[in-house]
Amino acid sequence: MLRYSVGTPILICLVFLVASCGRTEITPTASTSISSPEVLNANYVVQRGRITKTLEFTGRVSPVEEVPLYFKAGGYVKEVFVQPGNQVKAGDLLAELETELAAESLQNQIALAELNLALAQAQLTQAKEANAYATAQAEMSLALAKEELARARALRATYAAGTTLARVGLQRAEDRVARAQVEYQEALNRPWEPQDVLDAYALALQQAQWDLEIAQAEHDQAIADEQAYPRELRIAEIAVKQAEAELEQLKQGLDPALNIGVQQAQQVLDRLREGSQIVAPVDGEIISLSLYPGRPIEPFKTVAVIADPSAIEVSADLSGDQLQYITQGQRATVALSVNPDHSWTGIVHRLPYPYGTGGSLENPAGLDNSTRINLEGDISKLKLGDLVHVSIILEEVKNALWLPPEAIRFYQDHYFVIVQDDGRQRRVDVELGIEGQDQVEILKGVEEGQVVVAP
Repeated sequence: MLRYSVGTPILICLVFLVASCGRTEITPTASTSISSPEVLNANYVVQRGRITKTLEFTGRVSPVEEVPLYFKAGGYVKEVFVQPGNQVKAGDLLAELETELAAESLQNQIALAELNLALAQAQLTQAKEANAYATAQAEMSLALAKEELARARALRATYAAGTTLARVGLQRAEDRVARAQVEYQEALNRPWEPQDVLDAYALALQQAQWDLEIAQAEHDQAIADEQAYPRELRIAEIAVKQAEAELEQLKQGLDPALNIGVQQAQQVLDRLREGSQIVAPVDGEIISLSLYPGRPIEPFKTVAVIADPSAIEVSADLSGDQLQYITQGQRATVALSVNPDHSWTGIVHRLPYPYGTGGSLENPAGLDNSTRINLEGDISKLKLGDLVHVSIILEEVKNALWLPPEAIRFYQDHYFVIVQDDGRQRRVDVELGIEGQDQVEILKGVEEGQVVVAP
């Protein structure tokens, strides 16, 4: 016998109440560029709206120009005359080494720099000689290619004449066979002709047929030669263009890196010979300093940085996967990471080599491989070192059909969705367009308002 307590009806009511609260229905609304996908019982509704594909990354507010400072010789710091934040003028003495301790080290470094300069000069000379030889060879190859092209062009009339002669020869052979057949038949119709005469007519007919076969073969070969001529001419023309391109490339000169190597080696030697001091090369503020008396120093290692703190921009170190989507001149939105409500418009003005001009001839050593973004408007709220969020719109489609990425399935090189129609489910292949952060454009396969079953 079952027993019901007073609390049983209350418990049942609570269960139904909780179950009814767990069901949520979202009414389709007009699509917008940032609307969330509509979900119907864990399903999605195909919507229409704006989709943007963006590239987002973190950057830092940096000086437009930073000047790294370093000693040109190894040794120990004797005295430091500035501190971080100090304003300096071009020509101010910032720090110096113990010259007595550095003298022997300096001489060794000068000797090594002289050796490096001699090596760089030898490599440049060798490259010049190799380039001169290769240029001469390329000029000879071009001349031969032009001669071959001229011969190929001259064969146009030869092939045409050969085809005409072969056609005439074939027609004559056909006429001779026809005459020989008539003569042989007429001889057969004369019963008084002796056998040896009949045999002579038969032999003449056989010879005419053989001549026809030869004429036919010669005609076929002439046609084939004339048809192959355009391809031979094209090959000769391509050979000339390739030879011209190779010669032009050689005439462009040597690899700039060789000249740069000599210049850099000469600069290193010149700087070593200048002494063991750091002098401010420009006006600005000391924004970085890692010097104190007695510290051991390595030559050409940055120990201080000068910059103008009022001239700022955004810098970011990006990967090759990110850089392939960016071009100089693209507009960007920049917002403070700690306060996204404050944003600025920026323009990408420099990309690292080889994606842009940064780090190429102007910066051969590639010391700064950052992407740089100019800022527009009032930038007084930004300070050096501030972290910022950068967003660049790569593609944008208005009034596009879209679904969230999680609604789309993939199997055997096909993208598809499961569509819910009148209580039935069916698979539909779809063609995708651009993909935003939470939206994927659907080019073909579904229509606005259709319900897609979630995986």
